[in-house]
Amino acid sequence: MCGIYGIFQPSERLSDDVDAWDLAAQQLLSHRGPDGRNSVRRLGSSVLLGHTRLSIIDLARGLQPLANEDNSVWVVFNGEIYNYIELRKALCESQHRFRTSTDTEVLVHLYEEKGDGLLADLDGMFAFALLDEKRRRLLLARDRFGEKPLYWTLRNGGKSIAFASELKVLLALPGISREIDVAAVSQYFALGYVPAPRTHIRGIHKLCAGEALTMTADGPVRTFRYWSPAVPDQASDRRREQELAHDLWHLLKESTRLRLRSDVPVGAFLSGGIDSTMIVAAVREVEPARKLTTFCARFDDDTLDESKHARLVANAAGTDHREIQISEQELISCFDELLAYYDEPFADPAMFPTYAICRAARQECKVLLSGDGGDEIFGGYHHYYRYFNWRNLRKVPGVRAAAGTLSARWPSGRSGAGLLQFMASNTRRPELPNMFGDMETLFTEPYRTEAQVGLRELTDRLQAHSPGPYPYSLMARDVSSYLPEQVLVKVDRASMRASLECRAPILNTKLWEFSTSLPLTRHFRDGQGKALLRAALPNWVPEQIRTRRKQGFVPPLASWFRGKLNSSLDISIRQPGTTAKEMIRVDGFQRLLTAHMNGADKSAALFRWLAFQRAVAG
Repeated sequence: MCGIYGIFQPSERLSDDVDAWDLAAQQLLSHRGPDGRNSVRRLGSSVLLGHTRLSIIDLARGLQPLANEDNSVWVVFNGEIYNYIELRKALCESQHRFRTSTDTEVLVHLYEEKGDGLLADLDGMFAFALLDEKRRRLLLARDRFGEKPLYWTLRNGGKSIAFASELKVLLALPGISREIDVAAVSQYFALGYVPAPRTHIRGIHKLCAGEALTMTADGPVRTFRYWSPAVPDQASDRRREQELAHDLWHLLKESTRLRLRSDVPVGAFLSGGIDSTMIVAAVREVEPARKLTTFCARFDDDTLDESKHARLVANAAGTDHREIQISEQELISCFDELLAYYDEPFADPAMFPTYAICRAARQECKVLLSGDGGDEIFGGYHHYYRYFNWRNLRKVPGVRAAAGTLSARWPSGRSGAGLLQFMASNTRRPELPNMFGDMETLFTEPYRTEAQVGLRELTDRLQAHSPGPYPYSLMARDVSSYLPEQVLVKVDRASMRASLECRAPILNTKLWEFSTSLPLTRHFRDGQGKALLRAALPNWVPEQIRTRRKQGFVPPLASWFRGKLNSSLDISIRQPGTTAKEMIRVDGFQRLLTAHMNGADKSAALFRWLAFQRAVAG
């Protein structure tokens, strides 16, 4: 896991001020790559490629940027290619010569063989930039599920492109505008994160999950999707549950086996939930001789603490288990640091406990396995079950008409609005959630029109995605947007802040395709999802873990905002800064804070405000 950055400007030499940016970029990305840093200039100093390294594979020879045999193809790479050994073997049989044992070097040789088609062969999490000197061409790519980030911006009238692993690196470039993208801000307030390809800075973009970008000396930037989570019209696999559970278990074990490849010790997160238990169980079966170190956070707050469940699994699996005590004060102490570090407005409060456990686990491990993706791929969220449970009810005569009438009167931000819309129509998708009501209560008049443009864009995108059956269509939508832009952003930034690599065996395209090939009844049972995952768990897993319901991993924001963080929140509203004050009707948040202090829970909306205010003020 590393940090990458660079500039592609094939029409002319890079200016002298790029030297200072080169050094600044290395410093800004040092947490992503504390083990080494390097950069090269190519094509007559018209291209800069830079890298900071977190050494995981071939610790001695993995310095980047890295080139092919004749130095005509160069790459800077962040991530892991899990099937690199198999790819390397095939490339060696085709007479390619390797200088290192890294997974990175596979990229330059595979590009020689297949060009952009190399993306179809990669099983991994990655963001990389590949320079083809003969064709004077740049290729940027982000992995299928969006585990690794990649930002880019055009310069010099579109004749040059700069890219980096984090937005703060591009903001350090000379001449980069910090103008706020109001449409992106409206999308942020709707979702709690800014969905790709926008960022809250106009002119700086993110590659989407499963997307690539090319630029040549003669042509403009071109982006294309090389993978998206397709949903079949009808389930095709109707075997018995026992057979399906066996095949699922085989796929997960193989995915885990590949993600154990490392030249440094690999541990695992263990919350005692279904997903993390599956990963620990797979490691035990794939490598029974391995003494796996597992990590669980232990909190003073019983509503957050899962340590007793994790302890049950660790004892049954025989892991070397660590319970990391994390106090409320420790979480609050990193509050401002993390809000600033995430660069963009980002309002997932799980960032705080995630970072705390990553920081502690990094004292013993460089790589940890996680259960991320289980909810999105195997139907773990409760609203998936609700849609599954209600899908036939709307066929009852009169139900659709009644739901339509009630939906028209139901506030769009209120719980149940999406289900009412779903019940009212076979085709209509749930509208965009909006906890703030009409946008007139949020944006000031000069910015309202552009804010509405952003909301319409977002609504159209989410409603158009994946026309498959419910709730598979919602799962596909979340895999394309919510998973890469919220869940995995949280994990990537929190782990990389601690210089820790997280690998997620469930994030595997074969598992997605397997899951969506099944009848929905295989996923939902007894009021919850992930039925097949539960069935696939080995017999030694305690029954109370197998039937355990999902538990959140979020701190008690509501009490924080009434207590230790109240003063900070109050100041952010009374002294919001010029940009925030011009754009947002701050008096609305003052009313929200007053209502919160009087007992109503407005913590989610207030946290979105605070994360936005810190991002634009910074």
